[in-house]
Amino acid sequence: MRIDIHTHTKKVKQGDSEHRNIDVEKFTEIIRETDVKILAITNHNHFDFEQYIEFKNNVEGICQIWAGVEFDILEEGRRAHLITIVNPKNAQAFSEKINDIIGTASADTFTISLEDVVSNFDGLDAIFIAHYHSKKPSLTDKDLAKLESLVLNPKRVLKEASNSISAGIYINHGHNSIHGSDVQNWSDYIKDSTSLPELRLPVESFEQFCLLLDKDDTTIKTILDKKTKETIQLNPFNNVAELMDIDIYNDINILFGSKGTGKTDILKALSKYYNGKGFKTEVYESNSKKIDDVFDLKGTQLTIDIEQLGIDDCSAELVSLRNATEKEITSLSKYKDYYSVDATNKISKNIKIDKFTTLDENSPKRSFEDIKNSLKKFQEFKNYYSADTKLIEIIGNDLLGDLENVIDRIIEKINSESGERFIDYKSISFFNKLVKLFVSEISKKTGQPEKPTKTGFAEYASNRIAIEKDVNRILENISKTIEPIIEEVGNLGDKGKLYCKTNLLIQNGKISDAKYKHTNSTTKIPQKSVADKIELISKHIYANTLFEKIDELKKIESSESVSSINDLLLFHKHFTLDDEFYTPSNGESSMVLLHNELMKDKEIYLIDEPEKSLGNDYISDVIVPLIKEKAKSGKRVIIATHDANIAVRTLPYNSIYREHDINGYYTYSGNPFSNSLVCSSDKKENLDWKSISMKTLEGGKSAFGERGKIYGNT
Repeated sequence: MRIDIHTHTKKVKQGDSEHRNIDVEKFTEIIRETDVKILAITNHNHFDFEQYIEFKNNVEGICQIWAGVEFDILEEGRRAHLITIVNPKNAQAFSEKINDIIGTASADTFTISLEDVVSNFDGLDAIFIAHYHSKKPSLTDKDLAKLESLVLNPKRVLKEASNSISAGIYINHGHNSIHGSDVQNWSDYIKDSTSLPELRLPVESFEQFCLLLDKDDTTIKTILDKKTKETIQLNPFNNVAELMDIDIYNDINILFGSKGTGKTDILKALSKYYNGKGFKTEVYESNSKKIDDVFDLKGTQLTIDIEQLGIDDCSAELVSLRNATEKEITSLSKYKDYYSVDATNKISKNIKIDKFTTLDENSPKRSFEDIKNSLKKFQEFKNYYSADTKLIEIIGNDLLGDLENVIDRIIEKINSESGERFIDYKSISFFNKLVKLFVSEISKKTGQPEKPTKTGFAEYASNRIAIEKDVNRILENISKTIEPIIEEVGNLGDKGKLYCKTNLLIQNGKISDAKYKHTNSTTKIPQKSVADKIELISKHIYANTLFEKIDELKKIESSESVSSINDLLLFHKHFTLDDEFYTPSNGESSMVLLHNELMKDKEIYLIDEPEKSLGNDYISDVIVPLIKEKAKSGKRVIIATHDANIAVRTLPYNSIYREHDINGYYTYSGNPFSNSLVCSSDKKENLDWKSISMKTLEGGKSAFGERGKIYGNT
């Protein structure tokens, strides 16, 4: 929820920008594109009641519009600006007061004293926001002290900073500070609005905002109740005397306290509790994991299916290659033996079937197998849609009936064709077997040589061609390139994003790069030798030495481990920054691991001292916004920390403080809005949240103040 307490909708003074003028339609369109939920119209020495009502009504339900004016203050000859915003319920009375006070005076020349501002508008339930320090023209500390003495409630006086950084510094130094857009050009407002302050609590009215300023306990708790709270009983120290009840909100919960007060034990007990409830949680401990192991640079968990990358694993081709044998050609001597002997057996002379030539059965066999595969696919398709009840619900029975009718006719047609092709194939097969049987039996009965039924060249040539096809298919897939697998690791701040890159190659017999490891083996020797030998076989397909080379392939030690191209896969996994090889430092490893942990989509985050090895700028610029995002999403974020940026700037709904003294350990809970910490055992008085936070996280008020002096005012 963003708030803008300083906007202009009109060019009122001569020095004002023309681009401050805006109509209601454009205003509404812009506000819809932002996260601004509260906006105060504060033109210079001018309040247009009609415009205010028009703007307010047009964005009702989208953004609250508050009534205000930016006055020119004159105090002891010094000029300054003071924004005065009143309860929207008093907008009409505010307008009438403005008209009475300013009258016919020019906005360029009008000035008013602090006394007159307070006397006229404090009764309208007003808040006063003074330009301060670097926000010119500003009130002095003396002027602010005077203003606070004049108003009924000094907590209604805020200091406007020039930007979010200055506002944050003022807040850390105890100043109640805020900043607005002071819009110069409405065309830039959508972009500029992203740097506006964000209210940690959902404020639904002007009154609620004022009560938030007052840190009213009742109001704070009412707002907190809009978040889900779970009261959990823990025994983190395995001591019945130290059973504790703690509240956890679906937001940011901060555990803080001195070293040795059991914060880590509480986190582990919470993890055990949530795991027992069915959540999968673990405590993230900074520096407990190595980034190389988290991202598995050694590839121990790496599983790659090359077929999903468009590469055939060629397992069938490798089996065929290893089992390949030579097909014999019928020698001329067999023809000579047969024709040089006269047939003397009368019966054999009268048998004619042995004189027939065998027919080619490969072609009808392939034809039959093709139709059989088609039939199988159609039957599988029919089984698929028949079993899919959701599909039936979508397309309806009528359409499904039409589909089934067409599919049944197709299957019937394929079945018929399949039967005919089966008969053709088997007829030829049986005929060839019959011819061979008679030739063999006649030879046995007569003692004469068998008549050669075929030359064998077709089988010989087909065998070599089949081996060539297998080898070429294997080599074709081995030669394919694979795109690297890239995953984002995390953000290194100003350096940019760190990625983990997995380069993949297929061993072709020539790769000897030591950086590349095999995904399925600890040694490179068999895979490299096998790939090299397959390449060699391809050059001997039509040579007499072909089967010698195949035999050499089979004799390679452990060559059977290469059963598919998957077994030839190599990988090199490493980190990259700007597409260059990069090894992150220990600090950077901590950065990206924490970033990676917070980027996971989980319901519960348990984090122990995330600030370890991290720079304050990274915590402030990257980690704190990430934690806030998780809180916005309703996640339970529970962090044990000693870092003020995390413990304070995240504006936690729940702060759990652990204290230790000579009498034992104590647990307090509270939040920065009520500014109190309540002891769970009622044995101790309430503590001041700000004082305890400053003491525990900043080293105490004096140390904090000393740093402020060293840094100087910003």
